[in-house]
Amino acid sequence: MATPALDSRKHDVLETIVDCYNRTAEPVSSQKIVRDYDMGLSAATLRNTMADLEELGYLTHPHTSAGRIPTEQGYRVYVDNLMTDQKLSRKEKQFIRDRYASARRDFEEIMEQTSKILSAISHHIGVVLSPELHQSILRRLELISIDSEHILAVLLMASGAVKNQVVSIPKDLPDEELYRINRILNEKLAGLPLKQIRQISQDPVKLRAVFDRPLSDPITVVTQNTFALEQEIHVYIDGTSNFFSQPEFGEVRKIESLFRVLEQKEQVADLLSARQEPLGIQVLIGSENGCEGMEMCSIVRSSYRVRGNQFGTIGVIGPTRMAYPRIVSIVKFTSQMISKLFEESL
Repeated sequence: MATPALDSRKHDVLETIVDCYNRTAEPVSSQKIVRDYDMGLSAATLRNTMADLEELGYLTHPHTSAGRIPTEQGYRVYVDNLMTDQKLSRKEKQFIRDRYASARRDFEEIMEQTSKILSAISHHIGVVLSPELHQSILRRLELISIDSEHILAVLLMASGAVKNQVVSIPKDLPDEELYRINRILNEKLAGLPLKQIRQISQDPVKLRAVFDRPLSDPITVVTQNTFALEQEIHVYIDGTSNFFSQPEFGEVRKIESLFRVLEQKEQVADLLSARQEPLGIQVLIGSENGCEGMEMCSIVRSSYRVRGNQFGTIGVIGPTRMAYPRIVSIVKFTSQMISKLFEESL
């Protein structure tokens, strides 16, 4: 759908400049368009149209260069209204399928492999955000004795994720009692979301209602300590070195500001979080991502489904000068693959 301020000629010129600049990383002049593109427009007409686009805020020209480059607003118009779908080649799709086929089918391996696939095929940064832990469904719990005062609690989620943590227990709890508690907890709590289990475990009234029996101190202590879980953020990143080859990041200070953001898991999780729109592709251009240090970057992200209504997010982080049609296709296909893989294997 055309933006009211742009007629078909301006649309065509803006699309051409975006495509050319994305390929060359050089400001685009009217002479270059006349030489390299068959648009049927004279250099004078192109200059006038480019001047109009600059006045509207869709183009700018760096320094004294005669050429123009797209602004964030220009890229937004391009992504929303001008770019056409670019399907992945059969070879690219097979590359993604082969990389997943070579991985073990456990949760962690799939997460790590996805970030590697995204970075390898996009030549940018591949990022994966696992579903939030409190949304996970408990499939089974294993309590393993470590010493007289500690056990290892192994929480196996329906998604395939595994959470291990050391838990304090009443001193010298007999193995038979630990086994009994383990069996009771599985009978009563397996199949519930961790968020609900945590609420139950911290409320004595709810504990008694769920277990439907008088609670001995060991059951109460083990249950409360096992499910006193803090919300964790699991972010998988691959391909940060790809940014060294991008001309936009030739200056050390620009790379440093980007890497400082990528070192902060919470910030990366916020960048990738798609809670507002749990399904579908989202493209955040430049300052739209709202993160200081990432103003020169764009993010293409999409949710993937693990089980039921559980969602995680995958994405590609690249410069604003990225091949948006191709990156959107990569993220879309990979999100479909990972959702299908989880449904089939976990």
